[in-house]
Amino acid sequence: MASKYKRLSLSIAIAFAVVLVVFLFGYFYDSSKISYLSANLNNYEQSVNELELATLLTTTNSTFSCSILTNNLYSIAQEMQSLGRELTSSNLANSIVNYNQLNDQYTYVRIEYWLLANKINSMCKDKFTTIMFVYPGSGGTNSIVEGDELSFLSAKNDSLVVSAIDGNLNLSVVSILMKSYNLSNSSLPAIIIDDKYVETGYLNISQIKNYICRYSRCLNFSS
Repeated sequence: MASKYKRLSLSIAIAFAVVLVVFLFGYFYDSSKISYLSANLNNYEQSVNELELATLLTTTNSTFSCSILTNNLYSIAQEMQSLGRELTSSNLANSIVNYNQLNDQYTYVRIEYWLLANKINSMCKDKFTTIMFVYPGSGGTNSIVEGDELSFLSAKNDSLVVSAIDGNLNLSVVSILMKSYNLSNSSLPAIIIDDKYVETGYLNISQIKNYICRYSRCLNFSS
């Protein structure tokens, strides 16, 4: 009887140890991942700030100045899209590590980047098209598909600059943006084209192309 009790106790102890090891491994892995993403986000935020300063220092819309500004803008866009995919991965979002602060910081940078892109676009006489994609935090297949479509189109043509934020985040800047464009949670997903034109509800890739051509410029996505 005592032998059975010892074996049972040993089994429980081993099982507990395994669970603890898995728990600690997941915790430290996610902590390391968060630290890595946080460092990258800080670098991108600095890049956006430096680009904003360069924009303030630019007093002319010369071809040379606009070329430098837009090239830097495109470079930041590609890096931030990669970071966004990692940040919104389901494994990380559901981890025990509190990533909410990092996600909020990412949202601030995305909005700042979008505002800066619109400013550069205006300064350089509409050299490209900007889109802000506002999606519901609950996700849903349609929002995921539309987000992928926008990423695909922006990868096909550098003249399309896309930003994306979660419209359900409890941040004052998100609330202000939603109210400024008469958006509500029920109207999401939505796109804002060139800071002027709003289309709500799910849009397939053909519809997105048509709205870009109607409201901004007809871009070539065949490459």
